Amino acid sequence: MTQPPQQAQPHWDPNQQQWIYPPGAGAPAPAPVVAGPAGTGLGTHLKRAVDWNVATTVPSPREEQALHAAGVDRWLGGLFAWRRSCLLVALPILVVTAILAFVNAALADLAGYTAFGKFIQWLPALALLFPPLGVVLVLNRWTELRRGARALIVCWGISIAVPLLAQLMPIDWLIDDTVAQSGQLFLLRITVAINSALTLLPVILTVPSGVLKGAGRIKSLFPSSAVPGWFLVAVAPFYSLFIVVVFVIFEQVLGNPLLLIGVAILAFTPWLFVIHRKVYGRPMSYEEARVELPRVSKLGGWLTLGAFVVIVLFVLTGKVDSGGAQGSLKILGSSDDVDNGAAFFGYLDALRTVAEVFGRSLLTAVVFSTIFLVLTFTEWQNIQRTSAQVRAEHDGQMYALQRYLLAHDPAAPPS
Repeated sequence: MTQPPQQAQPHWDPNQQQWIYPPGAGAPAPAPVVAGPAGTGLGTHLKRAVDWNVATTVPSPREEQALHAAGVDRWLGGLFAWRRSCLLVALPILVVTAILAFVNAALADLAGYTAFGKFIQWLPALALLFPPLGVVLVLNRWTELRRGARALIVCWGISIAVPLLAQLMPIDWLIDDTVAQSGQLFLLRITVAINSALTLLPVILTVPSGVLKGAGRIKSLFPSSAVPGWFLVAVAPFYSLFIVVVFVIFEQVLGNPLLLIGVAILAFTPWLFVIHRKVYGRPMSYEEARVELPRVSKLGGWLTLGAFVVIVLFVLTGKVDSGGAQGSLKILGSSDDVDNGAAFFGYLDALRTVAEVFGRSLLTAVVFSTIFLVLTFTEWQNIQRTSAQVRAEHDGQMYALQRYLLAHDPAAPPS
């Protein structure tokens, strides 16, 4: 019986350092590549970052896989995905903000400052390095809540405390005796005060705004809890007051109808939470929240967008009468325009301020969402641990109080 001819087998060539295949055999076909779970695009991250309803946030398949591996309950996946998107969007903005702050500090004229004074002027820029650090620490282990949240809160707190400490330093500690005796001290005080206001502006605006955004996100996820809703109602008037106080200086210097309209809309928007306090301040089911919460949130979003459009139009087109030989001054201009006294703010300063406000706003919303998450859980724990005696005493006090608050309410239960 004739044996079939054996086919030549591939062999290793030590000179060429590769496998040699006989004619017609060819190299083995590569193994098929199995596509992994789909990730999240930039558009989705941006949409999540500005969306108020965390309950409707859906993790991508890749995020779902990571959350499942970490043992995170699927119902909380939206919160983790929203937090990750906010931090991913905020990270490049915070890095650019820190770079621009260092550039601004390097270009600042520090002639006449002592060594201690020069160091103090660099502190706000150094403090801006901490928010990106905290974001990186969280994103590195974004499926873990407690440890990353603590690191983020610490870094966020440092970024606020250090600039405040720097701006509280008396100017007499920062300049040498030559400047103090030259008669220019008053002018220098005015310049330092203006720079301090611009440095602290992002902090002043983003802290109360972050409280509202964090409370709103947690209320959408835990509508049965009244704690985040009442924070929305209580903080809203103070946020409105902050907006008025911050912009009143600019309005007096740059007085313009467009600026006045934009600031008025921004100051009114937080009062929507107070007007609809019966919606936010009571426990509700998911079905009730799905119907009632979007109604108020959409109105607030449209008002905020309209206010920003009006303010941007004012910045791009508005001019201010200087009352001198230079005539009208532009609101925004190049660095040459600022140096020549033809514009109030330079493009670089405006870009840095807007970027820092937006980046800090996202970061602060994540920080306060974590705080309200803990408060919501603590509220539930306290309710579970309340003894019958304490509950009876509290009910008696509330029945006594209802005589004055609900005396004319026919739906009020009898005391």
